[in-house]
Amino acid sequence: MKKRNIKVVSAAMSSVLILSAAAGFAACAPQNELAASAKTTITFWGYGDNNEQGVFQSLVQQFNEQHAGDIYVNYEVQASDGYGDRVNAALGRTRATVDVLYIPDESIKSYAAEGYLAPLDDYIAQSTEIQLDDMWSSAVERYRYDVNTTTTDGPDAHYYGLPKDIGPTVIFYNEDHFTAADVHVISVAKEDLDAFNAGTITDDRGQSKADLFPAGYTVKPKGYFVDSEGGKWFNNQVPMSWDECRELATLVQETQRDLHNVPEDETGGYYGYFTEWWFNYGWSVGGDCIEYVPTDNEAYNGGYWEFTIMEDTPNYIVADDAEPFEINGNTYQPGEILTWNDKLADVTATPKTIDEDVLAAAASGQLNELPSQRDAFVEFVRVGQPSGMVVDKQGSETLSGYGICPSPSAIQGDSGKALYFKNGYLSMLVDGRWNVVDFRNDLCEYPGQVKEGGFAWDVAPLPMYKEYYETGDDIPEGKEVGDIKVHGVEAGHSGSVALSINNRSQKKDAAWKFVEFIAGATGQTAQAQSGFAIPSQKSLAAQEDVFLQTDRCPQNSEIFLRAAEVETPGDWWYLKDKLWINPWAGVLNSDVRNGLKTLTQFEDSSEFKNTNQVLRGYTAK
Repeated sequence: MKKRNIKVVSAAMSSVLILSAAAGFAACAPQNELAASAKTTITFWGYGDNNEQGVFQSLVQQFNEQHAGDIYVNYEVQASDGYGDRVNAALGRTRATVDVLYIPDESIKSYAAEGYLAPLDDYIAQSTEIQLDDMWSSAVERYRYDVNTTTTDGPDAHYYGLPKDIGPTVIFYNEDHFTAADVHVISVAKEDLDAFNAGTITDDRGQSKADLFPAGYTVKPKGYFVDSEGGKWFNNQVPMSWDECRELATLVQETQRDLHNVPEDETGGYYGYFTEWWFNYGWSVGGDCIEYVPTDNEAYNGGYWEFTIMEDTPNYIVADDAEPFEINGNTYQPGEILTWNDKLADVTATPKTIDEDVLAAAASGQLNELPSQRDAFVEFVRVGQPSGMVVDKQGSETLSGYGICPSPSAIQGDSGKALYFKNGYLSMLVDGRWNVVDFRNDLCEYPGQVKEGGFAWDVAPLPMYKEYYETGDDIPEGKEVGDIKVHGVEAGHSGSVALSINNRSQKKDAAWKFVEFIAGATGQTAQAQSGFAIPSQKSLAAQEDVFLQTDRCPQNSEIFLRAAEVETPGDWWYLKDKLWINPWAGVLNSDVRNGLKTLTQFEDSSEFKNTNQVLRGYTAK
């Protein structure tokens, strides 16, 4: 089956980029000679693993060759530990010791507010290499900021960096674990299911519907499902529902424990799933951890932030077959979720109630009801709690953990989760593109060529909220059992690092030429071809030889591009610093997710209660 939405640039351009990014530069002049001949030397700070350092050393050398006698880039590799402290010290100096540097998205606003970063707008406007409309909007716009209004779209907003990379999260899965559990993988997009069911196309692995499924069976847009004869299936191009994710994780987990003779009351270290981020659950139903409340109160600059991670009013989405919904001067199209401000009767009231027009539209079928932010947050916590551990109580109902996810204390940091997956103790891992090089090296680089001690693996979209029509439902005309009844949206977050220019640099023009080189086609191609990054330019990302690389693992790389379309910066980016996050996140990621506190105890904690007070300070006069 043909890949979808693939833009093609000229073959000549593609081959030039590949050669220029991958060449070994054997005939290049020594760097000390290039440095001695240069009119201008700029210092560049970066960090990363050995693979990233190697790519950037090659790119820096290429740039220096191209600008011999003019500009020389001195690449200084920094340790990631303590990087922020070193940047703070460097940017605070009157005399610049670094010109171009990595700035994580969480720091861009505070550094811009301090005047530490140079605005790039004029450079971007004059560039032929940087085309903002060809870049992932969520990536590039997170580096735009108005220091006066503290918004990204204020009248004095400027770009203070360009994305070096983006890292949207997906599900990495162990296909050998699926096979052991008798789960078969197909790869067919939702929009292609009609053709697949009709037998006019095969899936992306060359498999036909007639060869795989019982006669007369219709494949529905489900991520994990069981067919009419009991066959178990996983479609790696369709998001699972929350329930499907839990069911599949439980199945593969139990299979691995049985295969390794793990006693019934023990885990043996084997788990079906791991995620450490609530974003996928909360955002998929329109919830968030903070919301903005406009106010005429003269104590605030137009409004204040309210902590809403445990907000319990339902969310609403315009039904797919409904007319657009209008409220408060805002129009929502089918498939769009109402904002917090628009769904509520009065955002300043306590308790919160739903607007009467919203309730009426829901009663008529124009809007579908979704879980609340609290419901979504509870689901996230249940994923990571041991089976039987009390997570929350809602009325007379006690909600317990699912037991499908190791605790943060067991994982022990970012490197730990990748090791869990590589060592075969984890069947599904929510994480980013940066793992690909490591997984290719250690597990399987080419489909069907598993390395010794490795296993077959691929990627799939994050789960989303779904309900399906079931037997006995009042099923509307044109729908049938198994069709989607109510759904949320695909949602996930990404981290990102910017290439920024020190505002105190006396060599900004030269520094920009290097930023343009790295953020442009050559730099982005080199990073993408190495496997660890997604190009910032959509046109590059859609090319087979630059990024998709479907002849290598993962075959389903297009999922990363879908994730990039819906990604959102994490909560660390919302405000100018993380002072409002650190206290409650510490309790959540230690006590709650390790099973030491229930969500009720979390909500009653001083850290949780003090969050609103801290938030008020951001907009207080």
